[in-house]
Amino acid sequence: MEGIIEPVAVIILAAGRSERMKEFKALLPFEGKTRFLDKILQTYSNWGCQEIVVVTNPEAFTEMKKLEMIPFKVKVVINDRLELERFYSVKLGLSALTDTAFCFLQNVDNPFIDESILDTIYQNRSHGAYVSPVFNHKGGHPVLLNRQGIKTLNKWSDLAANLKDILHTIECKRVEMPDNRVLININSPEEYKRYFI
Repeated sequence: MEGIIEPVAVIILAAGRSERMKEFKALLPFEGKTRFLDKILQTYSNWGCQEIVVVTNPEAFTEMKKLEMIPFKVKVVINDRLELERFYSVKLGLSALTDTAFCFLQNVDNPFIDESILDTIYQNRSHGAYVSPVFNHKGGHPVLLNRQGIKTLNKWSDLAANLKDILHTIECKRVEMPDNRVLININSPEEYKRYFI
């Protein structure tokens, strides 16, 4: 991405137990030898994110290390309190960041994001609202937090809170996208087969 004016980070959320999928979604094959996490890391790195944080669980991290999936410049944070779910992972990821102006929140179960999606979201960045990509009136991912959004999430004291509920307390700028890739979440073998087999 040309013209990144202020520091931009990404937190990749990959700490789920993947109970429906029966294997860690970060490790699912994407194309050839590439896995979901590989694809997502490459996309954000090529786009120009200055900080990349992966939040994962202990078992998945063990597998990632065996497969040598984590580049040296990527920070890894371990969530060992999985009962607290996604918002706690976000809090852990935010705690690993240095001072950044904007931060994408990226789910590991959507490997279809590309640089054009990130461009569109970033070009619509706002210091007064977080950005949510939308297709057919449905909000998707990744969302882009601004400094105020990061501050709000950092200050939120209920670690078991629902991330969507917290985001509803923050002003949102909805950005219409040209296709449904921002809505895709692959959570089961059936959904995986729909896109890859």
